[in-house]
Amino acid sequence: MGDVSRVRSRGLKVALIAAVLCALLASAPLASGHAYLAESDPANGEQVEEIEEVALSFSGDGVQIAEVSVTGPDGEDVSGEAEIDPENSQRVLTAVDLPDTDAGEGIYTVEWEVLADDGHTTSGTFLFSVGEEPLDREQVIELHAEDDEGVATGEAGANALVLLSLIGLVGVPVTLWIAVYPLSGRFGVPLGAAERRARSLLSLFAALLLVGVFGLGLARSASLSALSVGGVVEFLATALGAIWVAQLGIAVGVLGTLLVAQRRSVSRRFWLGGAIAGGLLIQLSVSATSHSASLVDRLQGTLVDFAHIGGAALWLGGLLVLGLVLPLVLRNARNRSEVAGEAVRRFSIVAFTGVTLAATTGLVLAAWHAPDPESLRTTLYGAALSAKVLLVAVALGLGGLTRFVLLRRLRRDEADTDRVVRAVRIEVGVLVCVILVSGLITATPTAAIADDGPSEVTVESDGIELAVLPAEDGGTSVIVHEHEPLVIDATFAGGGSAEVEDPTLLMRNDQFDATHTVDLEETDEGVYSSVQTLPEIGSWDVRVSGQVGESYESEWFRLYNVPDHPDHDDHDHTGEADTAFAAWLRTGALGVGFIGTLAVLLEAIRFGRGGYSSR
Repeated sequence: MGDVSRVRSRGLKVALIAAVLCALLASAPLASGHAYLAESDPANGEQVEEIEEVALSFSGDGVQIAEVSVTGPDGEDVSGEAEIDPENSQRVLTAVDLPDTDAGEGIYTVEWEVLADDGHTTSGTFLFSVGEEPLDREQVIELHAEDDEGVATGEAGANALVLLSLIGLVGVPVTLWIAVYPLSGRFGVPLGAAERRARSLLSLFAALLLVGVFGLGLARSASLSALSVGGVVEFLATALGAIWVAQLGIAVGVLGTLLVAQRRSVSRRFWLGGAIAGGLLIQLSVSATSHSASLVDRLQGTLVDFAHIGGAALWLGGLLVLGLVLPLVLRNARNRSEVAGEAVRRFSIVAFTGVTLAATTGLVLAAWHAPDPESLRTTLYGAALSAKVLLVAVALGLGGLTRFVLLRRLRRDEADTDRVVRAVRIEVGVLVCVILVSGLITATPTAAIADDGPSEVTVESDGIELAVLPAEDGGTSVIVHEHEPLVIDATFAGGGSAEVEDPTLLMRNDQFDATHTVDLEETDEGVYSSVQTLPEIGSWDVRVSGQVGESYESEWFRLYNVPDHPDHDDHDHTGEADTAFAAWLRTGALGVGFIGTLAVLLEAIRFGRGGYSSR
C-alpha cells in the first residue's frame, strides 16, 4: 500500500509541475531569425567614392567565427581579416585595401559566412560599386541564384544520434525506477537478467552519445571551411568549442561509469544516477545552443527545448524499457499477464507526462518556427515538421492501442504478453523515425527564416511584359525593397522579329517629386534591361515604352518600395506580429497541456485507488 501511495503522490507532483511548465511554455512570444545579415555598410548595390572597410551587422544571434572576402573587378581579393566587434558580437568588420589609382573603380563582391551562437552557419553575398560604374545585370542575377540554403547532412546525422542517445540515457532509468524495479518487491520477480540488459542498453546509448557529440563538433568546425586541424583549433577557441569539449568530457564520464558497472558489482544508484545526470547535462547544453535558444530569450528558448527533449525521453525511453527489458522480467514471472499489466499501468503515468510535455512544447516550437500554414508546404523545415507530426500521430495511436485495448485484454487473460511487447516495439520503431526526422529539423533553417524571400515577379499589360528581380508579388503592385539593386527586364509582344527603337524606362514617385528616365539595353534577344535602385520609398509608377515596327508601345506598371529596417530582412522577422496560425498553435498548446495534465492526474489517482487491479 505504501508503494501505491508513493506512486500516486509522485504522479500528483508530476502533474502539478507539468501544468505549470505547460502554461509558462505556451505563453512564450513568437520567435524569429538567428544570425542573418540585417544591414551592411556599404549597403547592397550602393555606389561609393572610396571605402576603407566593410561593416556587417547581424540580427538575432551573435557570431562566433566570421569569414568575409571582398573581391574587386579584376577578381583579386582586397579584404583583410574579418574581426568580430568585441563589444557587439553581432557586428563584423573587414578592412578593404583599394588601389590608389582609378583601377580600383568598379563592382565589388562581398561574400560572407558566419558560425552563430546556435552552432549553425549562414552565408550570403552582396555587391557595391566604387566610382561611377553601374552594377552589372548578370552579377545581380547570379547573386540571387546563389542564395540557397540547405541542410547540413553531417550535422543532421550527428544531431539525430545525440538526441536518440539522450532520450535513452534519461528515459530508460526513469522507467526502470518507476515501472520495473517495484515489480520485484510486489511479485518477487528476479531482475538479474533485466538489469544486465539495462546496463548494456545504457552503455550502448553512452557510446552512441560520444560518437554523436564528436561528429557534431567536427561538422560544426568544418562548416566554414574544409575539415582541418587548423579549423578544429579555431572552433575550439569559440564558446561553442568550449561547450563541445565539456560535452565530450561528460560523454566519456557517462560511458566510463556504465562500463565500470558492467564489470563490477556497484550500486544501482551509481550507474543509473550517472546516466541520468550526464544525459541531463548534455541535454541542457544542446538546448542552450538550439534554434529556439537563439531565436527567443535565451532562458525561455532553452527551457522550451529542454522540456521538449525531456518529454520525448520519458515517452520513448520508457517504451524501450517495456520493449527490450521487460520481456526478461516476464520470462521468470509466475503470472506474466499480471506483471505486464502492472508495468504498463505504472509506465502510463510516465508516458502521459512525457507526451503532454512533448506535445505542448512541440506546438510552441511550431508556432515559433513555422508561423503560417504555407511554410509547412514550401520549406524543407516545414515538410520535415509535417512528417514528424504524422509519425507522432501514428505512435500515439499505437500507444492508445496498447493502453486501452491490449491492457484490458491482459486483465481478462484474453491475450498473451507477447502481443503487448510487439505493439510496444512497433511504437518504438516509429518514434526512432521521429528522432531521425528531428535531427534533420535541427540542421535545417527554420520555416520562419528560410522562406523563399524575394524572387522574380512578372507582370503583363497590353503586350508589354515587365520582370523584376528581386521582388514580391503584391497583387496590384510589385513589391521591392529599399536599397536593393533591381534587374528590370521588359519584353515587347511585337518585338520578337522587329527591332525595338528607343526602349525607355520612366520611373516616377509623386510623393517625393522624383522622376528618373533611363534607356533600356537589349541583353537577350527581345529582352531590354536595366539595373536600378529606387532612391525613395513608397509607390513608384513605372512606364515602359518603345517604338515597335510601325507602332509606339507604352504601358504603366506600379512598384512599391518598402523601407529597409535594420531588424528586417528576407531571413529575419524579429518583432513581427503574431500570426493567426501561430496564435492557434499556442492556444492548442495550452489546451493540450491542460488535457494532458488532467490525464496524468487521472492515471495517478486511479492507480492509487487500485483501479487497475487485474482481479
